[in-house]
Amino acid sequence: MDHIQPYLDYFAQNPSWAIIVVFLIAFGEALLIIGLFVPSTAVLVGAGILVGSGHLAFWPIFAAITFGAVAGDQISYWAGRFFGDRLKNLWPLDRFPQLVARGEEFVRNHGGKSIALGRFVPGVKAVVPGIVGMLGMSQFYFATVNISSAIVWTAAHVIPGVLIGQGLALAGELSGRLVIVLLELLVILAVAGWIIRLFAAGVSPYLDHILGRISEWAKARNSRSMHRFGRAVSPENPRSLLIVFFIAVLILGLIALIVLISGLVARDAIPNADASIYNLMREIRNAPADELMIPITMLGDGFVLTAMMATIVGWLVWRKAWRAAIASTTIFLFGKLFAVLLKYGIQRARPLDAYTGAEVFSFPSGHATMAAITFGILAVLASHAMNRWSRSLVYAICGLIVITIAYSRVYLGVHWLSDVLGGVMFGAVMVAAFGVTIEAIPPRRIMPLGLLGATFIAFVAAGAINISNNFDKAEISYAAPEQSYSITPMEWETTAWLQLPGRRIDLAGRPEEQFIMQWAGSLERMQAILESRKWTYSPKWTWRDSLPYLDPNAVLGGVAPRPALHAGLKAKLTMTLALNGESNRRLVLRAYKTDASLQSANARTPIFLISLTQESLRKSLHAYVVPTITAANSTQVAEFERDMMLPLNARMVTEQRPGGGGQVLLVTLP
Repeated sequence: MDHIQPYLDYFAQNPSWAIIVVFLIAFGEALLIIGLFVPSTAVLVGAGILVGSGHLAFWPIFAAITFGAVAGDQISYWAGRFFGDRLKNLWPLDRFPQLVARGEEFVRNHGGKSIALGRFVPGVKAVVPGIVGMLGMSQFYFATVNISSAIVWTAAHVIPGVLIGQGLALAGELSGRLVIVLLELLVILAVAGWIIRLFAAGVSPYLDHILGRISEWAKARNSRSMHRFGRAVSPENPRSLLIVFFIAVLILGLIALIVLISGLVARDAIPNADASIYNLMREIRNAPADELMIPITMLGDGFVLTAMMATIVGWLVWRKAWRAAIASTTIFLFGKLFAVLLKYGIQRARPLDAYTGAEVFSFPSGHATMAAITFGILAVLASHAMNRWSRSLVYAICGLIVITIAYSRVYLGVHWLSDVLGGVMFGAVMVAAFGVTIEAIPPRRIMPLGLLGATFIAFVAAGAINISNNFDKAEISYAAPEQSYSITPMEWETTAWLQLPGRRIDLAGRPEEQFIMQWAGSLERMQAILESRKWTYSPKWTWRDSLPYLDPNAVLGGVAPRPALHAGLKAKLTMTLALNGESNRRLVLRAYKTDASLQSANARTPIFLISLTQESLRKSLHAYVVPTITAANSTQVAEFERDMMLPLNARMVTEQRPGGGGQVLLVTLP
């Protein structure tokens, strides 16, 4: 969070720059053709995130985006009024004749409503204002619809961002580095979505022009095969662009995969880059993000993907689409087999030892490979009868799910970055081959929308079953590796206790409250003693415990203690004590496990660091509440130590840290 905060602070201190940026983005997005290439959604939702997180004011950002959208459309309208029909023959519109034709058809179908509707339809929104100007729409009518629709369009971008920003602000209250993990994932998904949109909106119309030229050239040849090729790639063939796209992915994906494997085997650059990314992820890894990433990675488990594929194949068999059913099964099984063969052939070690058998090897990522194949097959089949934009939406949703699963593998440290890249590349090659194979199948036989719905139901159901039954086991399997060492009681009491942290370290690396005790013994014993003193046990914190935080009227007794982490780790024991006569304050004890253990003749006893804090509720943005932490005062610490020591037959040593670092009680149970 420290390396993001300066940028947030800069925009908070210089909001005029943020206003200028969002105005220019909204303005550029509304200009003729130029809007195809402007990543407006990512930037404007990002501005909403900064508003929701409290770094920017709402109304100035909202007004700047609205004015930018109005101004961009107005200029496009004036261009249409000024040039008339000549506009279609001017650069850059002359490079996108199919897009202009679709825009004209859109305006004819929807009339004056096309201005408002066009804002939300990718592709045509970049030409509609110019076309309605070209067709002679009155300035007053255009301005009325332009301004009103711009307000709605702005709200559709900013308000979701505000909600995300408030969610990130809440996450930031709970865990600083969790925000970094979520922001990284959001950026990756936003870039991927923009690339998909860029291809569908900007590149594909240009490819139509290129394919038209290629088709004309092929049809002018004397060869019958060239004539067939010309008809296949002709823009008049509704499947031509997709066929060319699949062939391009097949060729480029194979080349990229070969380059990646050769670089992995023969050069050090890729392993070095992998190590750098692994170290970065290890630095930002934290317990709350684990709670999110482990379920995500479990959505890519074999049980879930096999259930999806069984649904797909079963549907195709029911619809008697035999060739598609055979091709789907073949691609799925071949992908699984080839991934195993590659693992055994390259035998690359994983960064984290969490598997046995073939899965002990790292390259390629089985999760990324099979997720890319399964969701790729689903996207190809489900979009079979759709138009370009509906098809792009299906591919975008499936692609973002695959990217999210792949990211979780890198975050959890069970794969190197090149492993998931190789898996996604190989999956893309398999899906491209599948796409070419089934292009000739009539869509009515497949019933794509029914297939999409049935498969996503299977995905959600299988994912829920897998997470519900296996999360605890997966949490242990994906746990970050711990390093432990042993010390003797004498070493602990003389010097080793000084080597253990004196304060809790938050996820940004900052020292927080002081540890008042080092405890060597059973936490169950500590819990029993505290419960006899009217302390209340707080179960292990999960994301469900954050839901009451979203109630701005919540009371302290109705929310779980804040999941304060030490060096990225959760407390092994959390207890609370309501303070007499104070409904908005409580004491919270947390016990954190260290890497150190006391070595005796019979056993090793883990050492825990004990913190004692006060919590009270703070309301933020009138949208949620978060328990705030302050250190317990000296009287509260003394009372706690007295209550803990009375029932114990324990060895106790009181130590003072050098330099006035505070007193620590060392407690060893017999």
